[in-house]
Order: sequence, then structure tokens, then C-alpha cells
Amino acid sequence: MNKTYRVGSRGSALAMHQTRQIIQAMEARNPQARFEVVEIATTGDQFPDTPISQMGDVVDRGIFNTALVQAVLAGRVDMATCSFKDVESDLPKGLEATTVLPREDVRDVLASRHRTGLAGLPQGAVLATSSPRRVSQLLAYRPDLKFQPLRGNITTRVTRDVERFDGVVLAAAGVARLSLQQNVTEWISEDILLPAAAQGALGCEYLADNLDAAKLVASITHPETELCAKAEKSFLVDMSGGCYAPIGIWAQALAGRLSMRCRIVSLDGRRKVEERAEGSVSDPAQVVRELAAKARAKGGAEIVRETREAILDNRPMAPGKK
Repeated sequence: MNKTYRVGSRGSALAMHQTRQIIQAMEARNPQARFEVVEIATTGDQFPDTPISQMGDVVDRGIFNTALVQAVLAGRVDMATCSFKDVESDLPKGLEATTVLPREDVRDVLASRHRTGLAGLPQGAVLATSSPRRVSQLLAYRPDLKFQPLRGNITTRVTRDVERFDGVVLAAAGVARLSLQQNVTEWISEDILLPAAAQGALGCEYLADNLDAAKLVASITHPETELCAKAEKSFLVDMSGGCYAPIGIWAQALAGRLSMRCRIVSLDGRRKVEERAEGSVSDPAQVVRELAAKARAKGGAEIVRETREAILDNRPMAPGKK
């Protein structure tokens, strides 16, 4: 492995921080290896002001990860780093994706100019988020809330953008990695807002036949994170849900058991499907199948389908949105 490996990364501050973290871990375990970061602009980076709901069917392909995948497949980089929740659930032939390092906090957080949590926000408060998952679950918790789409770098969202809205909702993991915790006014409980599949997990994508890259990635893989993140991703596949499906899903492994919890909510917050399943860590596929069967039996797949159609038709994510 005494060579230089090209590592593809998005150019955002968070992506570069995560890439450096991954490279440092690889260097610690593989001191003979050298690394070169190759910045890659994704669709999401090229159109930072376009709401996800206006991106059409590109949403299904992944606005933050497709360009990274293409760079790996074309041989322009040896591997690409990513937030594992952005990884396509159905990978192109010849591509591997593996989680690396222990998972960060899976929760979402609120940053509010009112310096309060969700319960203390004023009636009809406007929250900024581009996530149907967050919109639907938060409407189920507080039907009076209104939503505006918001994208952009995390630092801007939790500082300047907070003053434009009553609050901004985003993943705890990115906030923690950039040491912006002082801007958080609530770490939102999973009882209110279940995370996205693989939220908080980092990963690497590489060609299946690139054995050197595979060994480097394997050297920093965290087994529990790999098990849980991939089980959550498998649930998305079973439910025909992509990155922007209104699906909250959380898997936990403890004492040889894998427990999974899902929540699927319609965009108006009025219909909710919530289920749990548990089984052996040696057979995560069975736990996923059981959970998906329970969710489908209560109409979860129908909610996912309706939400996808609404996004592709560019319909508002929530009634009453300003």
C-alpha cells in the first residue's frame, strides 16, 4: 500500500472535515499510505439555492452523492467519502459502500432565535428545513407549525439563517463535527423525530475490485455502525423509499440483539405508521423484513408513494406553508 490514494470529497466545510477525519484514521492504521483529496462538485453543491422539491427525479438519484459515485466508477478517485445517509440504497454494479468510524449522534437538533425548544416556539412558528421526514414528523407533533425549504452550509444555517426564521432543524452529527453545539436550543428526542436512515454515519465508496482501497476502508470500519446503518438502508429499499422519503428509522444493536424502530408520516402530519421489530444481530435481514411487513400492513408504503409523487410534482411539503 505504499502509494498515494486519491480520495473524492464534496467541497463543503463539513465534507472536508469528515474527509480529513477519515484520512487521519486510515493514516493511523496504515502509516505507509499517502492520500490526496480531490474536490468534487455534486448536483446539490452546484444548485445550492434550489429547493429539493424543485429538483424533479434527480432527487431519486441522490443530489449529494451521484457525482462522487461517477468519479469512483470512472477511476478518477480511488475512493469517495460521504455521509452514509446520502449513499444510494441500490448501488451501481461494481461499487461497494462501507461505513467507517463510530456513528455520531443520530438525532436532529433545533436552533432557534427564541432560544427555546420545540414546545416553547410561538403559535404558527416557521421552521426551516428541506426534509419531508422532518416536516411530516414535526407536523404530527405540532400541527400549527409552518415550514420553509432551506439548504446551504451548516454554519450559515445555525447562525445567520436562524434570524430569518423561528428555527432551523438539522442533523446533530454535522453540528457536533463542526463544534457548533452552542447554537443548539434543543436536541430533539427520537420520540418526536426519528432520524433518517444511516444519519450520523460516515462512509466510503470504492470499486469492489480495488482490493487496496477495500483494505484501507476495512481497517477503520466500525462493526456496530456498519450493521445498524445498513439495516436502516435495507429498510428503505424494502419500503421503496429514497433519501427524501418521509421515513424515520433507527436500528440499535445490544447484547446480540438488533432492535429497529420506524415512523412513517404523511406530509400533512395526519397519518402515522409506527412499528418496531427485534431479532438476532446475525440475521438483520429478517428483522428488516418483519419491520417492513408491519409498516406496509398499516399503509406505510402508500404514504411513501404519495410523498414521492408530491415531491416530483413540486407540491408544497406542508399545508399552510408561508
